[in-house]
Amino acid sequence: MSRELGISRAAVWKQVCALRREGYRIKARSNCGYRLEKEPDRLDRDLLDQPGLKYYRAVDSTNLTARYLAEEGCPSYTTVIAEEQVRGRGRLGRGWHSPAYSGLWFSIILRPEMISMAEAAPVTLVTAAALASRLKREWGLEVKIKWPNDLLLEGKKFGGILSEIKGEPDRIEYLVVGIGLNVNQQGVDFPIELKTTATSLFAESGREFDRTALFLSLREELCRAYELFIEKGFYPFRDQVLSCNSFIGRQITVTWGGGSLEGTAVDLDENGSLMLRDVSGKVHRIYYGEIS
Repeated sequence: MSRELGISRAAVWKQVCALRREGYRIKARSNCGYRLEKEPDRLDRDLLDQPGLKYYRAVDSTNLTARYLAEEGCPSYTTVIAEEQVRGRGRLGRGWHSPAYSGLWFSIILRPEMISMAEAAPVTLVTAAALASRLKREWGLEVKIKWPNDLLLEGKKFGGILSEIKGEPDRIEYLVVGIGLNVNQQGVDFPIELKTTATSLFAESGREFDRTALFLSLREELCRAYELFIEKGFYPFRDQVLSCNSFIGRQITVTWGGGSLEGTAVDLDENGSLMLRDVSGKVHRIYYGEIS
C-alpha cells in the first residue's frame, strides 16, 4: 500500500487509525496488510431532512443545543439528533458515553401551555413509558424502568433520560427532554468502568438495528405520548410505568443532594412520585433522587 500510494508505512498506519476513529472496523495482520470488515453505521441524513428535525455530526450535548434553539424560538417538537456527543450529560452532572455510529442521542423541545412546573415533572417517566412501550411492541424487548429516568435490559442500563425546564412556577417557557440510547454497541465498545453496568439493544437482542428507522419510530411514539400527557397528565401512563418497573416491592436506598432514605418502594402516586415505606412503617413521598 505504501508503494502504491507513494507514502511511508507509518503514514498508512496513521490514515488507518483516522478511519478507525471515524467508525470503520479495520483488521490488521502482520506482513499481510489491512482488511476492511465493516463501514460505520451512519444515520441517514436524507431521511432526517424533514421539518422539525435538526441533524448534527457532533455536539457538546443535544440538550445544550436544544436549549439554544429553544431560546431562539424553535417550536414545540423540534428535535435535535447528533451522531456523537463529545460532552454528553446524564443526571447529577454525570457524563454520558456517546460515541459516534452506535447509539441514539437526541433531545426534543416541548412548549406545553397551561401547565405548571410541578405538573410537568413526570415528563421523564412519560418518556420512559413511551420508549419501553414501543420497544416491546415493535421489537419484543422487555424493557424495565428504574425510577426516575433509567431504562434497563436484563438488569443493565441501556438508556437514560435528562429533562430540563425553563419557566416560572406557574408557567413553562420550554421543556427539553434528552434521550440517550445504546443501540448497536458491542461489549468491547464500552469503557472499562461501564462494562458491568451498561448494555445495548444489540448486546441483549443479538440483532443490529437500523438506527435511523429506530429513531423515527421512537420519535413518533414520543410525540403522541407528549400530546396525551399535556392533555391528561401522568395518569394515563402510571399503570404502564408500574407494569415494567424494576423497583416496586424492593428494598432500596434513595439518595439526593441533602441526604438519603432506606425502605421499601411501595407505589407511585398520581404525579409519578415514589412512595417509600421506611423501617418504622411510615410512607414517604419522594419527588426526586436516585435509587440503588
